[in-house]
Amino acid sequence: MLAALRGAGGVGLVDFVDSCADTTVGLGAVRLVGADVFLPQVVLREPVVAGDAEVVAESFAVFPPVATPVTPQQRVMAWRDWSTARQLARFTGGAPVAPPDEPAAVLGPVDEWARWSVAAAQLSSLAHPGATGPVVEAVAAESMALCRGVVRTLLRRDFATATRLVRWVALLHAMGIQLPVNPVLLVEHVELRCGAETRPLLDLALARHLLGVS
Repeated sequence: MLAALRGAGGVGLVDFVDSCADTTVGLGAVRLVGADVFLPQVVLREPVVAGDAEVVAESFAVFPPVATPVTPQQRVMAWRDWSTARQLARFTGGAPVAPPDEPAAVLGPVDEWARWSVAAAQLSSLAHPGATGPVVEAVAAESMALCRGVVRTLLRRDFATATRLVRWVALLHAMGIQLPVNPVLLVEHVELRCGAETRPLLDLALARHLLGVS
């Protein structure tokens, strides 16, 4: 995904799963990546390859979503699965997908902004160009809590969480929401400290795209 966003091409989902010694492991990886498997389509407007869409559908068949989420982690996974299923339906002409719950159930009370921001970070795959939906609306309505959360992660040197929250900050900026932080300087600050792991770099690449900076 990161290579594709940088215009360097990338390995399709079919090729990726076929390259795995155990296809179940490959499908599990697709499920973990979630809606970000569709970033080349969302960001670069690339068409969805039929085989890749089938891989995503198969990953849901092998690892079914939790029908009734109860624990905090189940609620996070339910919303991430919803986002993936929604993108799959969008690009394949499928039926609309109903949200799994109320956003407050997964995010928690905003006055507990430290915990709230951790939950928002866990849902960072819902923050992408053109993103809509109940969680996006809930996060967009609480920009101060979001920015407090990202500053807290920087002070704690938790740069993995910071990159996820920066992605939300960039989305809110793209939505025209006034923020108490400079999102471009924030991305540059985190970028110098996040290391070379693929996941944080993907989040920062998407944040840069949302901000319109190279």
